[in-house]
Amino acid sequence: MDASDKCSERRWVVLGTAVLLMLGGPGCVATRNFVRTRAVQPLEAKIQGVDKKVDTKTTELDSRITDVDRKSEQGISEAANRADAAGKDAQKANQAAQGAQQTADKAENTATQAQQQIDNIDSYQPVKTVTVLFGVNRADLTDDDKREIDSLAQTTSSLKHYAIAVEGFTDKTGSKEYNLELSRRRADAVARYLTETAHVPLVKIHMLGLGEAEPAADNKTGDGRKQNRRVEIRIMAPQTAQQAGAQRAADNPPANQ
Repeated sequence: MDASDKCSERRWVVLGTAVLLMLGGPGCVATRNFVRTRAVQPLEAKIQGVDKKVDTKTTELDSRITDVDRKSEQGISEAANRADAAGKDAQKANQAAQGAQQTADKAENTATQAQQQIDNIDSYQPVKTVTVLFGVNRADLTDDDKREIDSLAQTTSSLKHYAIAVEGFTDKTGSKEYNLELSRRRADAVARYLTETAHVPLVKIHMLGLGEAEPAADNKTGDGRKQNRRVEIRIMAPQTAQQAGAQRAADNPPANQ
């Protein structure tokens, strides 16, 4: 039962009670028309006024409740939209963080590889060595010497980074000053052939005359002095990671089980 029905029921109860009081009072004689005109109609008018006020208040209350419901639904919808937007922002932030981590990992790997390359370049190892022998007080190359130098130069075609060390020596015959100059002329003869005939870039060649230092054999014998009149030509190249691993394995063989 709603508020309007309750008001109508109350109205008739009040009206009936008033009629009974008027008809049943001591010494009161009334006709039906008199009761209706003087009592019932004014009371009905008052009750109708009350009903209108109740209806008005009920309508206002319903309107307020509807407005509250509308605002609540709007607030819930806005909150849901904000939560959804926050979730999307969090997802984007997570994706950005993952991308940044991947970039950092890639940069770290690149730096590691670059450092390994630098370490390898600094760790030059001999690839091939050729020794050219000279006659007494001579600094010219024979045909056999040139063929050996050509064979050595061909090795550089497969190398990206390399250097060629050319070191000239003499026996102990003669003064140290003269032997030093002679060793330089011998080294120069080899370096010239490498650049002019074998087409090795000059920047790759490092030449040094050492005179009678570092003898390869005893200078007291003719054969020993012959071995000391020489130029050592050595190709040096950085050790790759694979070569380094193979070298470590060779240096540290596994124990027999």
